Formats: sequence, structure tokens, C-alpha cells
Amino acid sequence: MLDSAAMVSEVSVLLFPEKRCLEEFYDYFEIRNRKAKLVPSPESFHDALKELSGDDVWRNIAEKTESLFGLPKSVALFDDPDPIRDELEGVDGLAPFFFVFDIMFCEYEGFTLCFISGTNN
Repeated sequence: MLDSAAMVSEVSVLLFPEKRCLEEFYDYFEIRNRKAKLVPSPESFHDALKELSGDDVWRNIAEKTESLFGLPKSVALFDDPDPIRDELEGVDGLAPFFFVFDIMFCEYEGFTLCFISGTNN
């Protein structure tokens, strides 16, 4: 159900083990520039998703995520997402003509969800 909500909202959802989410993220996407750090989001879960996905499309993913997992314990963003975005959008990245708007990590008990908002239009 989360995958279908992600597709409707044009948000990719990846599941990573707790504690090692950043290393798993780097390894999964073969990211070489590992200088960026995760920092706590100054906004709530809803505000952060709204910022990432726009006014209308964030609701589906937020509602589905809350119904499955509840509100996250914490929300974190990259301190400098530009190098990570560049690698994800690059030739070896997610997809041709894919533009990454932002990346957010939501920590739950036992796992972390990674939201990547973007488009391939």
C-alpha cells in the first residue's frame, strides 16, 4: 500500500535498517561524496513533507505513512543536499532526466523511511 501511495504522490520510499540508514543510503545509491550529514528537521513531519512534495501531493503519502507506521520519532534532512542530489541525478543515478527536489529521513522504532521527492518529467 505504501508503494502505491508513493507512486501516486511521485515520492520514492526506501526502507533502511535503524542506526545505519545513512550508510545504507550511500551504499544503495553508490554515492561517493559522503561529506553531507543528516540534521534534525526544524519542521514537523507534515510540514517537511509538504515542503518536499508541494501542497497537494504530500497528503496521500503522509496519510498512508501515518496509517501504517504512525508519526515518526524524528525527521532529518541533509545539511547540504546539493552534492547528493547531483549524484542521484547523474548518469549513474536514479533515472535519465530525473530531478531530485529533496530527501528526508523519518525515524521509527526499528527502521527509518527515506523519502526522495523528485520528478522525471
